[in-house]
Amino acid sequence: MNSKRSHSINILETPFSTVTSSGHWFHATRETVKDYVPGLMKIYSFEDLIAKAVSWIDSADSLAMVFFFILAFLVNPWIAAGVAFAFHYFWYHHKSAFINIATTPFLYFINRDFFQLLTAAVALSFMGISGMYLAVALGILLFFLFKIGLLRRLWDKLDSNREKSGLPLNDRVLKMVLVRYSIYQNIPPKEIEKLDRHVQQSIIDYNRKKKKK
Repeated sequence: MNSKRSHSINILETPFSTVTSSGHWFHATRETVKDYVPGLMKIYSFEDLIAKAVSWIDSADSLAMVFFFILAFLVNPWIAAGVAFAFHYFWYHHKSAFINIATTPFLYFINRDFFQLLTAAVALSFMGISGMYLAVALGILLFFLFKIGLLRRLWDKLDSNREKSGLPLNDRVLKMVLVRYSIYQNIPPKEIEKLDRHVQQSIIDYNRKKKKK
């Protein structure tokens, strides 16, 4: 295994996968990206591309939390919580369809701890001053659920019990990040299906390795 470090993210690479220090797992590797989008890693480091993908993955928690704190001032707190949960589920499973370059820095910003803590502190303070005690209780609960990624783990657990086809969610996000940034840099992917085949083979190889242990 090779440990690679950059200013923005720490990753651990194996022959079959890439894992970030925050626990995000990708079956794509550095060599896959080199083959899939030749030249792109001359502009963006592998760590930077992974960090961009992680920004979109984590955005389900950040956006759902912000939506709750906004909606809680406008509608019943239970409705606000329900909408936040529904949005989180939808965005977590379909975010790859919305990936674009302009939004990535914004998501990176709202994913940062200081922004989330500041948003929660200000919103909860106003709720408390206004006597919105149910909203405060739900806000604290949802903040911790979103902050430590429990909902993402729940969706992953439910998805693991279903028969799946195609790329895993994280690899789907990384694929779209590579596509968007390669188009932006006028570096067309060599073969659009190559990453799909590599990831699927990596999953097979990884599962075989686990069974042998």
